[in-house]
Amino acid sequence: MIFNSTFDIKSALKNGPFLHTWWSCAKESKDFKKIFTDELERELYIGHPLYGFEVEALAQGVGDDWLFKITHSNQVCVVHLTRKQATEIPPYPLTQIYESLDDWYETDYIPDFFEILGIPSNLSFFEQNVIGYAIGFITSLDFESYLYTLDSKECLLTDDEYLSFISLNFDNRFEVLIAFNQWFRKIFNDARYDLLEMNKKFNK
Repeated sequence: MIFNSTFDIKSALKNGPFLHTWWSCAKESKDFKKIFTDELERELYIGHPLYGFEVEALAQGVGDDWLFKITHSNQVCVVHLTRKQATEIPPYPLTQIYESLDDWYETDYIPDFFEILGIPSNLSFFEQNVIGYAIGFITSLDFESYLYTLDSKECLLTDDEYLSFISLNFDNRFEVLIAFNQWFRKIFNDARYDLLEMNKKFNK
């Protein structure tokens, strides 16, 4: 992802690859995706919100959750397939319809992301960049360049913290993450907020 001064972690989540709990079907074959659209069709009964609609598989979630695009519409839906391979009994398969992919991102995907990390969603611009670096949205080169443009006081960094950060070896990502991790956990005053764990969780 190309970094610039308008970096926003929510926009990055929308424009980047799916993370952690969702896996994109974009590179999968038509035959692979057809397995799951056919299964959905078998499970539907007259009266189900998706009955009679054509859908395309966009992503697989945890377990048997699937994100489908409703063809000829802006709407998407998340369906929990039962794998019954036969017509289901209402209300199954459980289905949530969203007005658009963007609506799904805002309503479910992004809130889930912050819940998984266990951090607030109202992060400062600097905190967003630190997390963006930790989970791989921002390269080491871009992050290092960004640090040199900072006003340390706007980011609530002490002079010592700022000087220690810009003197880091950005060729060693692990070293940089350890240094920022100490600052990050202190800022949030919570040992659960761990950049190394975020890096591991979102870069499997």
